[in-house]
Amino acid sequence: MNCHAMDLSCPDVRPIKGRGSVCVLICALVVAILMGLVALRLYSLNLEYKLAGIQRQIVSREEEQSRLEKDLASLLNPSRVYSYARSELGMRASANLGVVKVAGLRDNYLPESGAASPSVGKLRAILTRVVNTITGKASARQ
Repeated sequence: MNCHAMDLSCPDVRPIKGRGSVCVLICALVVAILMGLVALRLYSLNLEYKLAGIQRQIVSREEEQSRLEKDLASLLNPSRVYSYARSELGMRASANLGVVKVAGLRDNYLPESGAASPSVGKLRAILTRVVNTITGKASARQ
């Protein structure tokens, strides 16, 4: 039997129309979705790379801060300051050391007239605070 000799015809079979364009549309949609997923994955990898860089910067800044705090602690050490002043600056300890205490006046007393004046007392209090701030104990953290 020859395959051309046998003719099987089926009257109920008709060609499918319009399904080819739907299949192409579905394939294009699947490809677009897959490309979108790939793009999202690449974007997430980029963000992870940036995050890792920022974390490295944080670690390095924390190490630098730790090192600077140690340097500050060593610079505030009085024996180190004393040795630096002697060796590098050529300073010597003075034999004439002393403490001078200044007795404070009452805020409302004027020695010239003996009368009380509230505005002069306030001015003196303000000046006293300013002088105490300037001459107060200094710290390297200020």
